[in-house]
Amino acid sequence: MMRVEVDISGIEAGLRRLAAKEKKVQRAGLKKAAEAIADRLRENTPYYDGKRDGKWKAQRQFEKETGSNNGDFAHLRDDIKISNMNQFGEVFVGFGKETYWRVHFTEMGTIKQKPQAFIQRTEEEMRRKVMAIMVKEFKRGLGL
Repeated sequence: MMRVEVDISGIEAGLRRLAAKEKKVQRAGLKKAAEAIADRLRENTPYYDGKRDGKWKAQRQFEKETGSNNGDFAHLRDDIKISNMNQFGEVFVGFGKETYWRVHFTEMGTIKQKPQAFIQRTEEEMRRKVMAIMVKEFKRGLGL
């Protein structure tokens, strides 16, 4: 039996070089891929269901004594951001200013919370899909 392997990495690399020349096509492909990643990240991000108020006991006690309320914390799922394309042709998908500082607690766990690895899972799930989206958009934008 004869076995044939086809390596398409050269084609993909050639398409990337061609798309880099055409910034508009590159920007559109990256934006579409970033939106797909953000949608999947939104689906995978654990969501607090509201059964508790999400505050520490000391915080609740302080608010009760002083009559102040620091407000509710934004959910991670509601604070996913997509950057614009930078000078190196990169687009970043992540969490906004309100929530970025606490993402690692959920992702990697704490002494009392097991890691949920939702960012890593999203990256693994989307790796091939992102490449397919970008190749499709580059081909469409360049008329290939």
